[in-house]
Amino acid sequence: MIQGDDGPAKANERRGLFDRLFGRGGVPDPHRGADAALDLAEIQGFVLRGYRMPMVRHFLLSVGVPAEARRLLGRMVSGNEVDAPQITTAEDWHVGFEPGPGDNPAATPRRKPDYCLNLGITWPGLVALEIRDRVPTLSFKSFGAFVAGAAERARLVGDTGDSDPRHWTGGFGAGGDHVLVTLHALTPAAMTVYSDRLRALFIEGGAFREIWRADGMALMEIRDGEPVPTFKVHFGYTDGISMTTIRGGPERYPLDHQQPCDPWLFVLRDDAENYLMPEPRELGLNGSFAVFKMIETDVVGFENFLQSNKDKIDPELLAAKICGRWRNGVPLALSPDNDCPEGGLSAEQLNNFEYVNADGSGDPRGLRCPVGAHMRRINPRGQPVTGQGQPGGSNNTHRLIRRGLPYGPVYDPSQPYDGIERGLLGYFINSSIENQYEFVLGHWVNDSEFAGSVRLNPKSKDPMIGTQDPAESIFVIPQGDGAAPIKITGFQSFVTTRAAAYCFLPSVTAIKFIAGLE
Repeated sequence: MIQGDDGPAKANERRGLFDRLFGRGGVPDPHRGADAALDLAEIQGFVLRGYRMPMVRHFLLSVGVPAEARRLLGRMVSGNEVDAPQITTAEDWHVGFEPGPGDNPAATPRRKPDYCLNLGITWPGLVALEIRDRVPTLSFKSFGAFVAGAAERARLVGDTGDSDPRHWTGGFGAGGDHVLVTLHALTPAAMTVYSDRLRALFIEGGAFREIWRADGMALMEIRDGEPVPTFKVHFGYTDGISMTTIRGGPERYPLDHQQPCDPWLFVLRDDAENYLMPEPRELGLNGSFAVFKMIETDVVGFENFLQSNKDKIDPELLAAKICGRWRNGVPLALSPDNDCPEGGLSAEQLNNFEYVNADGSGDPRGLRCPVGAHMRRINPRGQPVTGQGQPGGSNNTHRLIRRGLPYGPVYDPSQPYDGIERGLLGYFINSSIENQYEFVLGHWVNDSEFAGSVRLNPKSKDPMIGTQDPAESIFVIPQGDGAAPIKITGFQSFVTTRAAAYCFLPSVTAIKFIAGLE
């Protein structure tokens, strides 16, 4: 149980959360069985599974010699680990993540990887690999955002001002950002070994040129005298509690009120309802799309902002109202007054709640959790919103899967102005960048009209990740018993986009198809 002290109950609960995120915990979920139509050996692993590895390195590559580049991609799905590190698929390996409904937990682990490897290719990357020249039928007809690219569509998702592509790092958005290779590792030694192998392969025959590299790592804290990974972000909140469940997917999560998402929302499939498969089919089938982002977080500005409003509201309560959860992960929907609800909450309960039920009951006015809070915007659950108008309905067609880790050291409040950049690195995975990533950022995060019948201030945006103008920014916290709402104004953006790329995540067959082009 999550209690107000660090006693054994809380320690056990934290351990359970650790196991669920980095280990093998979890609970059985009989109604989310495996779906044979999901070809796990074809799909890149991080689309369907969280690796629970504490460190990651992202390489941004520019194509040098196209034929050599295509050949190297083929080597990464050849099955020959001695020749080249291999792309990780969604097949079961029983290490690092829990066995899911379709896995055999009693079986001997198929392998014990100390790394996981994945790649994404931008539209300029497909062109640079000379795929368009060799495949006359190449078409991404339903995926105009991918073809246009992140820089071209930045304004649609609020990447303006300091987040404008003109300020992006490492050549992102400049046309040479062709391939992103992402390496997760269990240990620093493994990261060094496989990074060295990859970098040697990149330059063989002039295949690729590395133009940018960045590392992420789980934030550490000392427990029992030992440093251990946590699940926190730099703003201090526990992360990774609300997980997107895919019907028939290989992982299982604690039950909640939300229905599982259809697989075609994250894996390109013939049964999709709102897009046509990219052509040729062997290139598109079982692929996916992802938005890679590097996001700087202004921790000092955020903490100063909380303190600057202490005459209106307790700073920690304000932090909870902004996010929708207390910093320890307890949701306002279940405990609006404090982060230590009487009797405690198990880890399985932390995501098992609703904002508005089918009969209209719940918290429709946001007295417990403000309608404009970050969590309620990015995943409104049963709240009637733009794109989902029925109380208790599903917003699944706009859901995202986020795979990311922090970068930069743990924030030290005793040395706030250390000049060190901190933030998040990772991917937002979906099958339709327009209908999922861009819809959420454009309509739910940066628009006041998302909440249907609940009228927010017309200048209202997501208080945590919205693109704010201090002259106009406002966050309204409703109060009960007829009391006037608390209005928080004059705050700036607390996040800044430092890099972005719209990536295609090809299947194993698609990578082999690319490699086989002459």
